[in-house]
Amino acid sequence: MLYWLPRVCVLAFAGLLIGFGFIPNTAVGVAHTLLIIVLGLGLLSLTLHVFPPERH
Repeated sequence: MLYWLPRVCVLAFAGLLIGFGFIPNTAVGVAHTLLIIVLGLGLLSLTLHVFPPERH
């Protein structure tokens, strides 16, 4: 479960940003913001794949 927690938090944060209107109203602005979020999640996945969390 801890493996998915950062992704869930980032997606919830993105939902709050979109819901409260902190993202530009243009389609290009929304697409740019969502692209940055997806790239961030991809980098997080790559980091967790290269450096897996310690297993206790």
